[in-house]
Amino acid sequence: MKLRQKLAMVLAAAMITTSMPMMTLANSTRIDKTLVLKDEMEVGLESNLKQYLTFEVDIKISAEDSMEVYLEGDNIEFEQNLFNEWAREEGSTVSGDITEFTMGNYHEGTVADNAKGTIKVRRTDDNKLKLTLTGSDTEYIDQFRLPLIYKVTDTGMAKLKIQSGDGRIKETTITLSKGEVGDKDLVAEILDTDVISTEGRGKLGKIKIKEIIEKTLSGKVIKITLNSSAVIFKEEQTGLSDDNPNDEEFIVDGYLGLSSVTPDKVKFVRSDEDHTVGYLIFDKDLGNNAPGEVTIEGLNVEDADGDVSTGEVDVTIELMDFAAMDAFELDKDGDFVNTKLPSGLNTDAEKFNYFIENESAFEKFEDGYDLVWDDIDTADVSDDMEEVEDVGAKIEEDTLIISVEEDAKTIGGKWDEDSNEVKIKITDPTREFLKDNGKVELTLEGAIFAPMTHELKKDEIKEFADEDEFFTEIEIDEIKTIIKIDERNPNVAEIELDGLDENDSELELAFYVIGNPGFDGDIKLTADGNKWDEPISAVVGQVTKPVDINVIQAITVFENEKAQADGMVIISETDEKMFEVNDVIVIKFEDLDIEDATVLADKGMEVDSKVSDGHLLIQVQRKSTAPAIIKISDIKIEGTGYIPLGEYNAYIGGQGIHKANTFINFDASKSSKLVGRPDVADDWEDDEDDYFNNELNLEDYTEDKEEIFAAAFSLESFITSTRPVKPDVAPPIPAPTPEPEPEPEPQPDDVAGEDGNYGLVDAYIEIYDGKAALNGVEVDVNTAPRNINGTTMVGVADLATILGIPRDKEYGNTLTYHQEADGTGVVTIRLENRRTIEIKTGSNKLALADFNSLTNTYKSIGELVAAQPAQVINGRMFVPMRQIGEALGFNVSWDSATQTAIFNNM
Repeated sequence: MKLRQKLAMVLAAAMITTSMPMMTLANSTRIDKTLVLKDEMEVGLESNLKQYLTFEVDIKISAEDSMEVYLEGDNIEFEQNLFNEWAREEGSTVSGDITEFTMGNYHEGTVADNAKGTIKVRRTDDNKLKLTLTGSDTEYIDQFRLPLIYKVTDTGMAKLKIQSGDGRIKETTITLSKGEVGDKDLVAEILDTDVISTEGRGKLGKIKIKEIIEKTLSGKVIKITLNSSAVIFKEEQTGLSDDNPNDEEFIVDGYLGLSSVTPDKVKFVRSDEDHTVGYLIFDKDLGNNAPGEVTIEGLNVEDADGDVSTGEVDVTIELMDFAAMDAFELDKDGDFVNTKLPSGLNTDAEKFNYFIENESAFEKFEDGYDLVWDDIDTADVSDDMEEVEDVGAKIEEDTLIISVEEDAKTIGGKWDEDSNEVKIKITDPTREFLKDNGKVELTLEGAIFAPMTHELKKDEIKEFADEDEFFTEIEIDEIKTIIKIDERNPNVAEIELDGLDENDSELELAFYVIGNPGFDGDIKLTADGNKWDEPISAVVGQVTKPVDINVIQAITVFENEKAQADGMVIISETDEKMFEVNDVIVIKFEDLDIEDATVLADKGMEVDSKVSDGHLLIQVQRKSTAPAIIKISDIKIEGTGYIPLGEYNAYIGGQGIHKANTFINFDASKSSKLVGRPDVADDWEDDEDDYFNNELNLEDYTEDKEEIFAAAFSLESFITSTRPVKPDVAPPIPAPTPEPEPEPEPQPDDVAGEDGNYGLVDAYIEIYDGKAALNGVEVDVNTAPRNINGTTMVGVADLATILGIPRDKEYGNTLTYHQEADGTGVVTIRLENRRTIEIKTGSNKLALADFNSLTNTYKSIGELVAAQPAQVINGRMFVPMRQIGEALGFNVSWDSATQTAIFNNM
């Protein structure tokens, strides 16, 4: 069938039912990945720098059909020599410069397949290509894919504008680069600062050196200058790979492509001429085949002359260029010889190493030229890295310093011996505060001290067991100590500073934590001695959420009307297998009994449920195979069903919830009383196995009830019983007057405007983990994109804020929010005299209305339908990314590698 026939059939079908929206003949165009690019870089010839461009075509193309597509590069060029290589790589045998060639369709793979159609590529200008997509003899083709080969020609964003000759592909611009293209090989940054005492002892903070192109750090020399006369570098320093350096060691860590870098690949040398200058010398082969980064933490400094005052120590970081060292001549044994540096020294690191290893040979002589440290210190600085100057350390009055030697990476409520350990070191430069000096109180925020029954004997626990206490284990200077913890304050532990003498300057502590279920963020530790001047604090780990709990539908009833089964709560795993087999969830209502409810799970999870003593019990029978949800709905209240006037909270507790949970908007979970298990310690004969095996005994549910809800989480006002509103008496209805015959409704103007932006500013928006960027400038936001059952959702309020759409304005662009009588939340975005968009929680439809300038009204034009409904998560309304973006005039894409939502209307 010819293309024009297909188009005619499509148009005819669309005209039959005018109430249906016109179908779009364009589908998606995408690039498989974005790259870290540098000016003058050639892309497409090396395996790790390949990009594939894919076209999805709504109307499939046969062998008789073809479609023309035009590409125009921005900051890239299809250089003639590269185009020739591209053509010959695809099998062209033409000699000389090539203007066009034909390749097979790569379709879904990385190998051309002529059976899937062909792509003819023609070079029409330095930065322009014309593609002709042709179908197959054996089947209709709806996807065409080809590799790109091009050269980066300028700094900025590397982009590719795409349009088709017949309109079957929507004009779009694809970004090829991760961030702006730069002209540097390396980027340096000071990530944090450390504390130096006024006695001059201390270390610099963390320095990061990042490669833009792989292998560019190999063989390089980085100069670090202390811009302070008070402190100098210590002379003898070596690198370590662990996190416990002494005063002669610093920490070397590699990441990404440089993750295998070992400390022996990095050497530190202090200048003999100027002790405020040091050099990091990187081995000529760091073994990376992809861009990476290295951090150097804890370079040691000391006082220069004993006079150290408080303040900041600025640090300058530069990349050195020792090309001129080849010209230095040597004199041996007093005789002038015209000897240069030995041949074969190709890198700056090799030249520098040769100098420091043979420094004594480079002595001054009368007729020749010598090489001394001053020549090294004043050598040229390379343009391949931007010079960095920032604060590298702070000199403070002698006080206690806390450092984290090992931090915890926990999932809220989960126990993992390998991930939950914390090691800290408290340093006392003046040796005043750590000698036998009373007690130290340790307080955690975001976590509690872990009950340590798995390593302790039962008899030791039984001897002191109490319903209101448990035990943890704290290692103090490598000596394990049992510490009693009050369950009312499970985040507080008190230790005695016993056995420390006047020469002790360090105190090492190790302990285990359990992240509070419901907490998502940093774990902070505060240490306070009863004879210290002030407390000291540090971040000692991070808690991540294993599960979300969301109220999809609260229950609202009238006081004297029977309540029907209603309400919905969803418990969502954020990763597979967050719940284990036999984990238990228990739900109860304040002053009300549950009679029945519907409980369903997906993604391979199986659950069983029953009602006991007015509580709903849910037990996991099989773990999930992918992040699953447990949906509790159609909840029926026991008894007559008439609920007295008032508001009633719901409480969710139980073993499964203890292990994996998060809060909605209640403070209880932030200071959870969780100890990890029921521990009715006054009845050891019956319950000690439950205690040590971390199990709930459902047969003895009534006895365990209080313990189960010791760490319960509250859904406030989940049930609301109100009095019916008495309707106002309506006035008599006047007799209708005949209305004049309406004039034919005029058609509205093009509300999208000439540029299709609905009056919004040109914007390139990226929304990712708690942050966003507008046209490359970072903007603070409150939410991160979420994947809900395969649909990417974004916070609608954050998107409006980024676009400059204010809240609750009477005129102009605005975003408003209200709740309907049934509790449904409604967000309305108004683009003044352009369009309105209405979104309701629990609905997967976005209602659109466009402005008619002749009637001065907004008229409905239909709905956009998504796979998932809008919903409120942690007090924020999330909407389907693609539908809200397209309703606002944006091209929408998702970068799965960086978990980034991208909106582009440029």
